[in-house]
Parts: sequence; structure tokens; C-alpha cells
Amino acid sequence: MKKYLNLILAVLLVIAVGVAVFALAHEEVVATVNGEKITKEELYRELVPNRGEYVLEQLISERVIMQAAKKEGIKVTEEEVTAELEKMIAELYGGSRDYFETVLSQYGLTEQTLKNNIRVNLLLKKIVRSKITVTEEEVQKHFADNQEKFNIPHEVHARHILVKTEEEAAEILQKLKGGEDFAALAKEYSTDPGSKEKGGDLGKFGKGQMVKEFEEAAFGAPVGLIDQAVKTSHGYHIIEVLEIQEAREVTFSEVEDKVREDLENEKIAAQMETEFAELRKAATVVKKL
Repeated sequence: MKKYLNLILAVLLVIAVGVAVFALAHEEVVATVNGEKITKEELYRELVPNRGEYVLEQLISERVIMQAAKKEGIKVTEEEVTAELEKMIAELYGGSRDYFETVLSQYGLTEQTLKNNIRVNLLLKKIVRSKITVTEEEVQKHFADNQEKFNIPHEVHARHILVKTEEEAAEILQKLKGGEDFAALAKEYSTDPGSKEKGGDLGKFGKGQMVKEFEEAAFGAPVGLIDQAVKTSHGYHIIEVLEIQEAREVTFSEVEDKVREDLENEKIAAQMETEFAELRKAATVVKKL
């Protein structure tokens, strides 16, 4: 299914361009070169032979999934789509909506286009979920086979302010020593787009997730100490550790629901591509492009 989702996401830009082209009048000018016009019609003549078949296949795929879901009475609410989008923003863009919107803008996409594709993906997941079962024995075995995955890791919860120069870092350290608010300074000065809106908050992270110098400083500092800036390839970081979580093993009862959800998601992911292939094969598709 990852392959299918990648195709859907990869084609978003092409679809966006295609929709824009169709919306223009035939003689609409889309560009000029030294005063010479390039019209919508010329663009369309190039777009269809080169990308038209690819885009059409993606639109057919979406329609196949939507029709199958409707037939089975499966729906996805706007709240579910929004929740999935927010999860995506948190995981891929550090929770920064501004960063997310900047990326969309760079590719000429809209949030609604992405939400439409999220909706199709959720519909397919629900179709598959309705056909799988997870037994208690399977859940217990999944925990036994993957306990390390569910154990509590050694993590720290930290926030930081990233700046380009040592001089900037020194100035901010002085402001902090003078009692100024860390979060406010992060929002004003930090160059990290993924965390600055959250006052520099990076959430919890384990070893191996940050560059070496940052990791050593964060895992070696006590809670609350703001001592000196740490230099990395990204610049100078002023780091504050907010919480230290020590590693420990968990019992099955502590994480039973999480284990069940994890196993269910594994089964769904393993079946989605097959399910889509079967739906696509069963559909009567007539292409007229």
C-alpha cells in the first residue's frame, strides 16, 4: 500500500497543475517569453501526452476506492480527515503549520487537495479493517515477539533555540539569565521552523534521533539547566532539558491496547495493496483519453 500512497502523493502536483489548466480558457495566457505568448491550449497539448495517462490512472484509483466504500456503507468524517492531517503535520513538520503550508505552497498544492487524498486512504484502510480479525492469542504473541518495541525507552524532553552565530547565542543566554521567557525567545529568534512556533519544544526523543553534539548535551544535562550554547552543523543551540525518562520494561497489561492497535495496523498495511489491486481488477474501467 505504501507504493500506492506514494503514487497518490507524488501525483498531487501534477493533478494540481492539470486542474488549473482545465480551469483556464483555451486562449488564456499562462506565460510569455520576450513578449511571445504561451497559451493554456499549448500547455494542455504537452500535459496530456506526457502526464495525462498517469494522472487519469490515479483519479480512477480514487474513484474505485470511493465506490467500494460507498457500496459497503463505509464513511470517513471530516473530523477523521482533520485528525489524520494534524498527525501528519506533527510527524513530518514538527507540528509547525506554517512550515507545512510553506511546503504545500512550494509545490503549488492546497490543503484541500491533500485532505481529499487522506480521505481516500482512510476509506481504503476502513475497507481492509472490516475484513481482518485480531485474536487475544495473536496480541499476546505479538507482545512476546516484540516486547522491546513497547518498552519505555531512555528519552529526554527538551526545547531549544537555534541561531546561526555564537554571538547571537551569547546574547540570548544573557536574556535568559536575566529572566526572560525561553518560549518567547524561541519564537522570536530561533531559526528552526519545526519547533520555534512551539517555543522551541522538541517533545521527547531518544538516542540516535539528533546529531551527536546535540544528543550528548541533551542526555548529559540535568533538568532545567541552561548553561551554554552547543555548536552543531545546524548552528548554535541553547538547550533546556524539561524531563528525563529512564528506560524500563513494561508488562503486557500496561500496553495491551497499544499492542493490539499495532498488530491491527500491521495487518491492515500488509493487506491494503492486495485489497486495492482486487478492487481495481473487479472494476469496469473504460478510458477515453
